[in-house]
Amino acid sequence: MNAMIVVADAGHARLFRIRQSWKDLVEQEALIHSASRLRDRQLASDAAGRARDPQSTLDPRTTAKEHEEHTFAKELGRHLKHCHSANPFDELILVASPRFLGMLRAELPAPLDRLESRTIQKDLIHMDGEELAEYIRNYR
Repeated sequence: MNAMIVVADAGHARLFRIRQSWKDLVEQEALIHSASRLRDRQLASDAAGRARDPQSTLDPRTTAKEHEEHTFAKELGRHLKHCHSANPFDELILVASPRFLGMLRAELPAPLDRLESRTIQKDLIHMDGEELAEYIRNYR
């Protein structure tokens, strides 16, 4: 088993690798997209009383926070492609809340979307590696 496990939410991702078995699960890196953690008001305002985007170029149904979450999903997709190019893996397991999981899957580049073997729609970003391995292994 040579797998990459991505555990993410809208502003934080943890990347784990498994080489042989679940016992050798190793966290490789953590990514943080701090803009996704901000509130809409903090994202859309430059100064008191002045909007950053007076022309309303964002889709009115998309908030600034949702825009940042999509940006992070895109960045994460590109980062995973880079990881796969540098150190290939045969399997990709995605663990995220349902909403962010949909965003991330939409941003996975072509070679990676075929490696996706399992998805878990749950926010497990705060679990330690041992708990996470046990949860994923027993997930049905």
